Amino acid sequence: MKTRLLLLGLLLPIHLGLGAAHAITSSDAQPGEPDPAADVPHDDSPHEEPAPPPDVTGEVTLRDVLAATLKSSPRLRAYSWEVRSSDAKVLQAGLRPNPELSINPENFVGSGAFGNQVQYQNTLQLSQLVELGDKREFRREAASATLDRTRVEYESTRVEVLGAATIDFIDVVAAQEDVRIAKLAVAQAEELVKAVDTRTKASIGSPLEGKRARIISARSKNVLTEAVRSLQAAKQKLAANWGSRGPGVRSAAGDLFTTHPLPSLDQLLAQAESAPERRVATAEEKVRAAEAALARSRRVSDLTVSGAWRMGRNWDDQAVVAGVSFPLKIFDRAQGDIAASDAQVEKSKAETASVDVRLQAAVFALYQEIVQAKDVTEGMAKEIVPRAEEAMEIAKGGFAQGIYTQLDLLDTQRTLVEVRREHLLAGAKYHRLVAEVERLLGTPLNSYRRK
Repeated sequence: MKTRLLLLGLLLPIHLGLGAAHAITSSDAQPGEPDPAADVPHDDSPHEEPAPPPDVTGEVTLRDVLAATLKSSPRLRAYSWEVRSSDAKVLQAGLRPNPELSINPENFVGSGAFGNQVQYQNTLQLSQLVELGDKREFRREAASATLDRTRVEYESTRVEVLGAATIDFIDVVAAQEDVRIAKLAVAQAEELVKAVDTRTKASIGSPLEGKRARIISARSKNVLTEAVRSLQAAKQKLAANWGSRGPGVRSAAGDLFTTHPLPSLDQLLAQAESAPERRVATAEEKVRAAEAALARSRRVSDLTVSGAWRMGRNWDDQAVVAGVSFPLKIFDRAQGDIAASDAQVEKSKAETASVDVRLQAAVFALYQEIVQAKDVTEGMAKEIVPRAEEAMEIAKGGFAQGIYTQLDLLDTQRTLVEVRREHLLAGAKYHRLVAEVERLLGTPLNSYRRK
């Protein structure tokens, strides 16, 4: 009975100290607040294995590519663990400090008056650190702000990954069209060889024309081989977006030669205020502000409440000891941490302003390039390519009738191939620029038709 009374006397000072601290600070749990430890997940099951890359084969659309990328992108899968880590840190930040238990035997070895354990004492002490100045609440707010920033960064990364996949898809479509143009050039060169052979047999042409035609045919086949290899490399790069180690994709369904109305420049500049990069910068400002508030809370000294049960050599000699301690903020008042956190706050504001200026300049420059590429693509489709094809037909007929020379036909063929490639480059550039603006602003412009 006596021992139980002493234990009650040991715990009573700590209980009273916690009650006093609750009256001073509002960072402790309010009545009815759930225990943070109850939120700790207890999952003994093994971690889920990452899903295998999707089977994206055959002819794919941009919608197929984006769906596969969202599902199995290695970069997004790795970043999702960063979000979970930040979420766990919020839980950790809301926990109270653990109590400390110490055992202090005294005078158990000595000489003279302290010999033979005559004055032996053993003290069992329990101490509890009580945080004042709303430290736990500020710590939790800083962790929550970090979690919000991580989530915003995850969304920004997702936009960036989808934008990269879109550009890779456009590259595959462009590479396919380049192969088609190269095949047309090979077919034209072979037709030229046949036409020259016919003229030579009729004693109209010369051996020089035959050699020249075969050289052009061989060169066009080399260009075709290079185009086919570039297409395979583009397919491999596209498949890497969803973690596939092989090309897999047979072909990509897309139209690079169709353009669509664009929003005005003012509309795009207004959307820059909610761009992913700017939202990340704003989230960083909130993190720095929360860290500054946490640094200021450290100016308030914490309280350590302790209670001890002291026993003499004979267990009948017992006593209760209580104590309260707190550091004196004389030299270290966290002034350095406060100044550093304030500087970080100002830095984050300056970086946000820098992001605003950079986004405005990037959107303006990209818009000018898009308009130019759109005009070139439309002009090539309406006037230049049809006229080059008409000229090709006229030159072929005139060469067969002996009206035009081989050099005239070769020049017309070369012009047609160049015009087709220029049309392809302009169309691909237009859609790449649109995809880049969409990635930058985090919103679609509805200018690239997804089949």
